[in-house]
Amino acid sequence: MQNQITKQAEAYVVALLKEGLTGDHQYHDLHHTMTVRDASLVIGRRYRLNDDELELLELAALFHDTGFVKQYDGHEDASKEIMAGFLNEKNYGAGKIAELKGLVEATRLGTEPETLAQKILKDADFNTFGTTYLEKSKQLRHEWEVFKGIKMKEKEWLENNLEFWGSHQFYTGEGKAMFGDQKRKVLKKFKKQMGKIEKKKGLPRHFGDKPKPSKGDNFSLNSSKSAQMMFKTTLRNQIDLTNIADNKANIMLTINSALITLGIPLIAGELEASPHLVYPAITLLLTCILAIVFATLATRPVKMAGKTDLQKLDKGNTNLFFFGNYYKMPQSEYREGLKRIVENEELLDKTIVNDLYFLGLSLGRKYSRLHTTYSVFMVGMVVTAIVYVLSFLFAQ
Repeated sequence: MQNQITKQAEAYVVALLKEGLTGDHQYHDLHHTMTVRDASLVIGRRYRLNDDELELLELAALFHDTGFVKQYDGHEDASKEIMAGFLNEKNYGAGKIAELKGLVEATRLGTEPETLAQKILKDADFNTFGTTYLEKSKQLRHEWEVFKGIKMKEKEWLENNLEFWGSHQFYTGEGKAMFGDQKRKVLKKFKKQMGKIEKKKGLPRHFGDKPKPSKGDNFSLNSSKSAQMMFKTTLRNQIDLTNIADNKANIMLTINSALITLGIPLIAGELEASPHLVYPAITLLLTCILAIVFATLATRPVKMAGKTDLQKLDKGNTNLFFFGNYYKMPQSEYREGLKRIVENEELLDKTIVNDLYFLGLSLGRKYSRLHTTYSVFMVGMVVTAIVYVLSFLFAQ
């Protein structure tokens, strides 16, 4: 819910942009400003910002592009002047105005946001509310031609977009979740268009658009809903299989422990009267001990280092989502590593694959030892029965 200052600011900005912007402001128009405001509030609320923080975020979003009514290049400086002038008339706090200027400055291309609010506004500035990045690209291209005098051929424009979107990053997890999928789609679309142009002209491929590797060498889970579903199903099945294996191992532990604590003492009590039972008793005892050993190995947790060298993180051969790889790490170091993984789509895909792969390895070892456990128990029971029969016959 808006308070008095944000209502007044919205009315002022709407009137200013309607009067000051031309029809050629196709990208940086009133709709863009309002969607940035809306996206900022959505992301801010997801991060549970308080009312004062949301107020500053909304004001910065409303004013961040007002400078376009005065100038195109360096509009951020003009935006800050317009915003400060309006807020000074409303006797808004000087400290808050300074903070708002920092928020608007964070929207300048090439500026790295520092605070959470700056990161939220930066991500909201690339929202897709009511449009797509492909449509935004066309609108921006028109503005550059009109206001900057920059006219690019189709190939040059595609190169510019591929370079920009290839280096662009979202600074918040919520921003990436909301707008990352559209970004991947438009990047894929631009690469496809570039491929058609280069194929038509016989030019070499670039921007990482190399001849397609064999399937499996390079892929993105985000690009395929079927792959995501398969990974989720496989992960769930492996967890279920792990529980089944542990239950089977516990059955073996229970049975063999009962045989040792109950069966062996009963047989031992009969040895004086029936000495021939010593051999089947020894065979049964060895069977139970071996079965218990292998059942214990099947359920024994794997050895864990508890920490991961972040210098080796980029190789993609570890998994920071598994507690055994980080429980000894400082929280700050873990957060840094996790941030690097989440912000790098390729590294995130490798981490997900590693999670599935190493879980499969652990499951394979577990079932292999479990197979040995049941084989030992089965063979041991048969041998015990044979030894008992032979011992009985020789005792006659």
